[in-house]
Amino acid sequence: MIWKNLLCLIIGFTIGLYSTFVWFNNDQQNAGFRTTEIDVKSGHGYTSYNTTRILCWIMTQPANHLTKAIHVRETWGRRCNKLLFISSQEDEVLQTIALPVGEGRQHLWNKTKMALKYIYDNHINDADWFLKADDDTYIIMENLRTFLRPYSSDDPLYFGCKLQQHIQQGYMSGGAGYVLSKKSLEKFAKEAYDNDVVCNREFQAEDLQLGMCLENIGVIAGDSRDVEGKERFIPLAPRDVMSNIRSDWYTKLVYHDSNENVTCCSATAISFHYLIPEEFYVMEYFLYKMKPLIDRG
Repeated sequence: MIWKNLLCLIIGFTIGLYSTFVWFNNDQQNAGFRTTEIDVKSGHGYTSYNTTRILCWIMTQPANHLTKAIHVRETWGRRCNKLLFISSQEDEVLQTIALPVGEGRQHLWNKTKMALKYIYDNHINDADWFLKADDDTYIIMENLRTFLRPYSSDDPLYFGCKLQQHIQQGYMSGGAGYVLSKKSLEKFAKEAYDNDVVCNREFQAEDLQLGMCLENIGVIAGDSRDVEGKERFIPLAPRDVMSNIRSDWYTKLVYHDSNENVTCCSATAISFHYLIPEEFYVMEYFLYKMKPLIDRG
């Protein structure tokens, strides 16, 4: 009888220990998707599990692998569901995807086009949304997931900082980062990649060229501003927008009329551009480590 009770105790303890391990392991896996979301109407924050799957692909080049791109991997890139580095050379440390394309501004469009096709061919089922960012762009992934949550990745949409130039619906700044729905990536790969009528071969900036292609195949350039009209994708560094140092090109090209009563950027900003490596870790500290203490006494 004693041995029988002891055996039951051991079995019960083992089951309990295993259940605890499974619960903890699942909680750790889900931790990356836990996010503080903002109720747009009330402005109040709440914690939830946001399972919006985002593949992040970083446009980089050999000279930047270990001076810029690696800092994306060590900071915000860890919060992507999948992180890819697109370059023209292999790098064992960064594990880059080397595309057969030259480097330089004149090759950026071909590099972008080939990157999108590569991702479609190899990773289309790994995510619902596909984010492109430069190696000096910082993305706040929680805000991006929260922003995308109301939208369906089955719709032909893409978002970013909308600029205007030669395109009726506008196009998204490459430096601020842009995100394509799964449907948009599929349409690009099937309808635009090898179609010279849809995507002409004339030299244009890569973000403008992509915007032309997407408009021609019916992908909608969405509005990512918040309810106050403030931009969420910002193609400038925090140090510039905070001090109101706006580049001439930004003021001239931004799609929506600027509101003089609106200062800087959205409280739910998603991206900033032109950051130096040290600023990536400054952002990490202020966003994820520093906790203001409220004295209620």
